Amino acid sequence: MERIDDLEKAKEKALTDMNTFLSSVRRLCTENASSLEDGLSKLRIIRSSIYENLNQIQHEYLILQGLVWLNSNGHIPAKTQWYWNPRQTGDSTEPDLRGTLNGKIIISAEATTSEKPQGVIDKRMKNTMAKLNEMEGEKFYFVKTDAMETRANTKMRNNNWQISIIKL
Repeated sequence: MERIDDLEKAKEKALTDMNTFLSSVRRLCTENASSLEDGLSKLRIIRSSIYENLNQIQHEYLILQGLVWLNSNGHIPAKTQWYWNPRQTGDSTEPDLRGTLNGKIIISAEATTSEKPQGVIDKRMKNTMAKLNEMEGEKFYFVKTDAMETRANTKMRNNNWQISIIKL
């Protein structure tokens, strides 16, 4: 996990990542397709070039929004140290965001930018929440949509998990 020493610098990094991504999209979308084959080739290149970053940048920013929410809602003692996996690179024992105080884990949080809890997304949500439930500290699951919030709350209640579902 990476330490977050300065929230504003982390936000600046996310903005830089977003702008780099948008520049890539503009560069890849400068010409129309001249044929179906050419169009399919262009779409394949665009997808392979931007798909992963599109997901990861949104995830990174949602984690930062979660940290801001925790700060503004009184969940953080003053000397909390923050660690994160901004690009979903953690292992099964690490959350997206972790707060520690005097070497003790006090907050574990996961974030998803998925919009609809259908199919694979629904299964992934359950697995992520089950993993989060086993972690130390107060637990939070950050989502972006009403549908994800509703489904996460249902899973939380049905499994008796102690996880706060927060829609940002």
